[in-house]
Amino acid sequence: MMEWRRYSLATVVAALLVAATTVLLGGYFVFDYFQEAKRQRANLETLTEIQMKETCVALAVPVWNIDAAQIEKIIEAMARPKSIYAIRVDAAGKTYGRIRNRFWELVPWDGKVEPAGMVLHQKPVTLDDREIGVLRMYVSLDRVLYSDLRDLRMRLIATVIVVDVLLVLCVYLLLSLTVLRPVRAIERYAMAVSHGGHYDHPVVPVASAELDSLCHSIETMVKLLDERYVELQTEMARRAESEDRFVSIFESVNDAIIVQEVETTAVIDANRMACEMFGYSHEEMMTLHSRDLSSGEGEYTEEHVRELFRSGVPIDLLEWQCRTRDGRLFWTEASLRVANVAGEPRAIVAARDITQRKEMQEALRRSERMSAVGSLVAGVAHEVRNPLFGIAATLDAFEAEFGVTEETKDYLSTLRNDVSRLTRLMNDLLEFGRPQDVIRHVQSIEPLIAEAVRVCAPKAREKQVAIRQEVAPSLPRVSVDADRMLQVFKNVVENAIDYSKSGDAVEIRAERDGGGTIVCNVTDSGPGFRTEDLPHVFEPFFTRRRGGSGLGLAIVQKIVAEHGGKVMALNRATGGARIEIRIPAA
Repeated sequence: MMEWRRYSLATVVAALLVAATTVLLGGYFVFDYFQEAKRQRANLETLTEIQMKETCVALAVPVWNIDAAQIEKIIEAMARPKSIYAIRVDAAGKTYGRIRNRFWELVPWDGKVEPAGMVLHQKPVTLDDREIGVLRMYVSLDRVLYSDLRDLRMRLIATVIVVDVLLVLCVYLLLSLTVLRPVRAIERYAMAVSHGGHYDHPVVPVASAELDSLCHSIETMVKLLDERYVELQTEMARRAESEDRFVSIFESVNDAIIVQEVETTAVIDANRMACEMFGYSHEEMMTLHSRDLSSGEGEYTEEHVRELFRSGVPIDLLEWQCRTRDGRLFWTEASLRVANVAGEPRAIVAARDITQRKEMQEALRRSERMSAVGSLVAGVAHEVRNPLFGIAATLDAFEAEFGVTEETKDYLSTLRNDVSRLTRLMNDLLEFGRPQDVIRHVQSIEPLIAEAVRVCAPKAREKQVAIRQEVAPSLPRVSVDADRMLQVFKNVVENAIDYSKSGDAVEIRAERDGGGTIVCNVTDSGPGFRTEDLPHVFEPFFTRRRGGSGLGLAIVQKIVAEHGGKVMALNRATGGARIEIRIPAA
């Protein structure tokens, strides 16, 4: 079908008409040709039979008289027609004959070699109903019949060619006047329309009613297309404006918006806030699934996300734990809708980072809990400390009155150790529960770290644990209460020493984080924190160490918070614990 488009209408029509005419005329002429061949063959057969009869009649007496000369004359006379190739008479044991040579001349023939490709006619020579000889006549169809048929065939072919040529000329002339010129005018009109140029009503010369109607139909269609084009331009402009407005809103909202496939949970689109929240570029977000964005812990898995998507139930608020590109876990508050987008079901998730809010809520709950506990333990410590002073004074009086004997030495030592331990516990309780006045001074952090190392050195030597400190040069100064910040470093270093084995080292490193914060890390090589204990290590009275009060790190968090800083408990990748203290620079 594509090949026909390369040719004009006139060429196609002319070719079809010529083919049809050639087939019809060819069929008729073939039929006529065979009829003529049949007729000429029948005529030739009739003439040959007549000639055979006449020859037999003429040969009867000479053959009976065995008059060879007369027989030869009759054969010579009867073989003159061009259709006769050879003639032979067998009589009285003799053969008389004539045959044509290559120049088609009659020459004597002994009849021994039969001529090939000739039509044989045979008839007996009789006299008074007695057979006295045999006449054989060889007729050449090609010499007469085929030559005539060949001429007829050429005339028929020439007739077909002349008819085809006349037909082509007539078709071209007729189509050019009635079809081609109007069609070309309509074509020029269509080309002008397709290129968006100026176009008028096409002038259709000598057009038929059908072509004129077609022209008017095209013109009406063009007008409708112009109107529809204007409508489409208006609609496209409106949609472009709407899309720009949607993209602007989509990218400018403060919440993360992610569009995902329902079955695979693959990310189809994400706004700028979503990329910033998870730490990926937009191109990277397009390659992710829910398993890459969820924490994967507990119920926060891709399977649970797929169940929520498949249910199709709208969710207004759902807390979900997510994971950033660098592995940090954070909390979001998300809403979910499943809608048809471009004919496909899509899950639209809007999320907001609530990690800071949860931390503030947790800090508020912890503050309220610690405030209540602090008030309680402060009162208890105050009431218990007075009897402890009485017990210590009684022990001193007992030693002064009765002295220390072998029988009482162990008892007195045990009592004094217990009184000292209880006194330290009461002091920690008072420190934790009693409001303290924070008196700040701007100073360097290095002397406080050095003093904490000096104070903890005896305990470290006793456990054979080394203390190493590394303070970055030119650290900014901090505004702190020196005594209370010293308590922070002392508690943290002592806690690290308690969990270290003999031969281990406790390291203290202070550096700047690139902003306005001093970061102090205290690390050890001990067993580290249990994963389930990390959320509770700064809670009052929480401890895994035998004999520990569980107040050391709680006091650390309280003091650091009073200075506007943060403290975190972490585990080292190589083993051991790490306490990170962040103090804002002055």
